[in-house]
Amino acid sequence: MNRVRKVLLSLLGEKKYLSLLASTFQRVYKTGILGHDYQDIYFLKEFIREGDYCVDIGAHLGYFTLELSRLVKNSGRIYAIEPMSKFYEALGGMIREKNISNVDLRQLAMGGDSDWVEMGIPQVGNMKKFAYARVMESNTYLQYVESEKVKNAKGDELFAALPKLDFIKCDVEGLELSVFAGLRETLERHRPVLLCELGNRNDRIQLLDMLRPLGYQTYYLDQKRLLPLDVLSDVQPISHNHYFIPASRMDRFQRIIFAN
Repeated sequence: MNRVRKVLLSLLGEKKYLSLLASTFQRVYKTGILGHDYQDIYFLKEFIREGDYCVDIGAHLGYFTLELSRLVKNSGRIYAIEPMSKFYEALGGMIREKNISNVDLRQLAMGGDSDWVEMGIPQVGNMKKFAYARVMESNTYLQYVESEKVKNAKGDELFAALPKLDFIKCDVEGLELSVFAGLRETLERHRPVLLCELGNRNDRIQLLDMLRPLGYQTYYLDQKRLLPLDVLSDVQPISHNHYFIPASRMDRFQRIIFAN
């Protein structure tokens, strides 16, 4: 697979390669044959409703963004946040090509400590890993081969004017806690469902501690079933993607939540 990627990158260049990757994913996704790694995107149709307002933090090439756009339809709204120019431009190109009107795409970082952050794409082995793009100062162990400065935003300021907010997906490579710390007022006001990638047990504990006063509980997805997760347990869940669901939204999930 790495050899194929190298050939495509050499022939197409990065811009066309990323556009091809994004468009190919959309075509294959629609067939329904993608596996476990994409189960959370397929699962969106179980609880996202027409007219919902959703936020995709770390939109990358729009895998979640475009499916959310389809599900909420014209009466809904998607706010897609992507810091890296390469992915922002590729996703923006698809939005324009498909004439999508319900997605608001912003090139911003979230979770950083200052007004601007240095984002980098690392090399792992002999491959440039586009999917590993992250804030460099928080991941100094990686070898970066490309970087850019990106404006950093606080969620409570960015989303202050939203009339409602139903769902947030957040994948920011280790800065999830910082992102949600900057969203406290937004979370308290709207109580959206959260989907967050957290590979670290302590991060799961800290995030639930932050959210529990708002009525949230934690779940993970396995074979199209949402299972309760004990964040204090040492057992490693099957997926690093965790659902934080408030009591006020449980009506959407009653038929698809199962006891362990």
